[in-house]
This record gives sequence, structure tokens and C-alpha cells, in this order.
Amino acid sequence: MCSPFTSLSSPTKAPSLEVVDLWFRYPRSSEWVLRGVSLRLYPGEVALIVGASGSGKTTLLRSITSVGRWIYGGELRGRVLLGGIPLEDLPLDGVRRSIQVVNQNPYTHFIEHLVGRDLLSAAVHLYGKELGRRVFARITTALKLEGLLGRRFFELSGGQLRRVAVAKALLWDPKVLVLDEPLMWLDDEGVADVVEAVRVARSLGKAVLIFEHRFARLLHLADSVYLLRGGILHSVEQDFVKKVQRSLRLSRHPQGGSGGRTTGRPLLLAEDLWFRYDKQGDWILRSLSLEVVEGVATVVYGTNGSGKSTLLKILSGYLKPSRGRLELRSRAVYVPQNVYLFFTEESVAKEFEVACRSRNLGRLCVERGVSYLRALGVDVDLEESPFNLSWGQAVRLAVAVATAASEGPAVLLLDEPFTGLTYLERLQLAESLVKLGNTYVITTSNSENLALVPSARVFKLVEGSLE
Repeated sequence: MCSPFTSLSSPTKAPSLEVVDLWFRYPRSSEWVLRGVSLRLYPGEVALIVGASGSGKTTLLRSITSVGRWIYGGELRGRVLLGGIPLEDLPLDGVRRSIQVVNQNPYTHFIEHLVGRDLLSAAVHLYGKELGRRVFARITTALKLEGLLGRRFFELSGGQLRRVAVAKALLWDPKVLVLDEPLMWLDDEGVADVVEAVRVARSLGKAVLIFEHRFARLLHLADSVYLLRGGILHSVEQDFVKKVQRSLRLSRHPQGGSGGRTTGRPLLLAEDLWFRYDKQGDWILRSLSLEVVEGVATVVYGTNGSGKSTLLKILSGYLKPSRGRLELRSRAVYVPQNVYLFFTEESVAKEFEVACRSRNLGRLCVERGVSYLRALGVDVDLEESPFNLSWGQAVRLAVAVATAASEGPAVLLLDEPFTGLTYLERLQLAESLVKLGNTYVITTSNSENLALVPSARVFKLVEGSLE
């Protein structure tokens, strides 16, 4: 049997993926979403494509997999070649065997409930029983999945799920592996899982194309970096990439934050908090103490599942601690990780009106909230549904609503507010929070975000306690 780090395909000098002067537009639209995109990717190379929402990343993905034409009925001009074969000359099965996509939601890739059973059944379906078992063993060994094969998918972390999804894609032995926003919702440990999966795919001779807005942790893997803007693909010079990498290495360890005591009026005091969801369960929080001081931001950093959301729910009063003391000296407002759960009304205006009315505050409260929203850079129609806003706009709307409906000091408890945002959007949100001058407790599972709040007190949540 060949080495697990040798490609299943025969070596070739042809590009695994070649895109030549690609234009694409959707039916009944006169606007071209892609405009003259060209790209060449060889076996064992990794290309990273970044771009803001609406830049055309999803459309490019649809175009190179034929989905744009077959499913959406769009018009495509130019050429897409997979392994030197024009896309239009490949049958559906040929496309699937040439290019595999790992979606943002990895759960969509699986049928069986056990990891090993799902991967083995897929391999046997593709190659027959004997060869399928060999391919299954080779891929799972290469990606170090032996310890996960007997587990259910819902038991896996986000990074483990994506590693298994990459394994299932590699079973097809594609020339091109595409990862669509693979770092979405992942903590630092999950990011490491994805990085390792990319390394394995490259070692197997696969051309890897990554679409990602949270690109900093992937730059060192990329042979080429592109910026997609307005439907046009721009190559990013390596000198610029190296400068970005250097600045990010420095920013990942901010010097300003610490967990020490600070002066100011305490608005929230937690002493020796313990919490578990049932009497027989494990402790989520253990002897946790925290003081939140007016005008000072507090950041709680920890991996997914460490108890960050549980802590914020206790601080807001949604959950009662099993033991310990919690003293609230001001209003505390919890904004959940899925920020759209914060909203209840059909329009932005209604959100302000209902929030202000619930606090017995009048029209001035609504006007104040709208002024906060505009100051935060959200210039949407007030009759727009909050559920139609972008993620960044929705977070800023939640902050404006909570601030407007608070008379006097308030503590805003923001659960992973930077998740799902581009770096520019994260910076804009961080600057917006400073503008309002509120007191914040912010959770994050991504160490990159610590640089966005350099003056904050930073704590790490480990085994239920703050360090």
C-alpha cells in the first residue's frame, strides 16, 4: 500500500484548477457578479481568497463547481478547467470526482450518526469493499481520526467536525479541495484542527482553495493570496502578506490588558460562584469571582465549551448560581452569541419602541437609541427588519437598543460579538463600542480578538475558574 502522504492520483503538470477570464451573472440580472476572474492552482498548492460580504466569493465557488449554471441558471463566460478538462465537458460525477467542497456547515456532509460508519460506507460506495476499506484506513490515518471513529457527530468539536468533513471529501480523491469559511465559529483549538487538515490535503497532492474572511491564521499555509473585490480578483503581493503576518503576531499578545484590580465604581460583583445544570452533572463554573468596574471593559477568553456563555447568563440573571454571591449594582443586559435571538420585533424602529416602553421611557429614549445607532455607523431604514441586517449591523443594533433603554450605568454582556465578522468589521465594531463608553463584559474564543480591546481587563476561563 502506498504512503498515506502520496496522492491517489497520477502526477501531472497540468493545473488542477484553471480559471480564465471568468464572467458570471444570475438570471434576470444585467449586472456581472464576476468580472474577468483568472486563477491557476497546481497540485499541492494552497490559495487563499479573501473579500468582504458581497464581493463575489460565493458566486466564484458556484461557478467553478458548475452549481452556478446547473442550479441557478446563470450565464458564464470564460473558461474553467479541472485537471485540464473544460468544466462543460465533465459529467456531474466527473465534476464531483475532480473538485470537492467542504461547506460552512460541516453537518451537511454526513448521513450516518457514527463517524467511522459514515466514512467507511462512503469509501465502500466509491471503490467497493476491499479497496474502499484501504482508502478509508489511509485517509483516516493521515488525518489522525482513529480516536474519533467510534464517536457520534454531535459529540465532536467544531474543529474535529471540519477535519472529518475534509476526510470525507478526500475519499473522492479530488484534484481540488475547496474549503468555504472553514474557521467559522471555531475557537483556537478548532483552528489548529483545520490547519492540520489543510497540511494533510496538501501533502496528498491536492490543490486547496480556501475562501475565508478570518484569514490571518491561514496565511502561513498559502502559496498565493487573492482579494476579491467588486467581482474582480486581485493578487496580493507576498511582501504585503509578510507585513500582515508580522503585525498579527504582535497584536495577538496585547500588552494593555490584565486581570488585575482597577479603580472605579463596581457595577457587578461575583464572589465564589459555582454552577452546574443538574445536581448529578459536572461543575461548569468553580469558585469563580469577578468584579466589573464602571467604564472598564472586561474580556473573558476561553475555548468553546469552557463556560463563557453560562457565565454571562448568570451575570445577567437568566441563570441562578448553584452557590456563591452575585451583586448587581446596575442593569445588566445579555446579548447572545446568535445576536438575532436578541430581537423580537418586525422592524428596527419597533425594537427601540418596545425596549423603551418596557422601561417606562418615552419618545426621547427612542430618539436617543436611533442617534446611537447612527453614531455606530448603521444607516439602515428604520422600517427594515432586524433579521435582514448583516451580522455586524445586528450586533451594533443590539448595543444601541440596550444602551438607549438603560437609565444610568449599565453593563452590556456581549457573547462572542466579533464572531462571523471580517477583520475590518471587527475593528469597526470595537471602535463603535468605545464611542458609546459603556461598561462591557465580552467573551471570545479567539485570541486574535484580544488586540481589539487593548485597554480591557483580560481573564482566561479554565476549568470553570478565571485566571
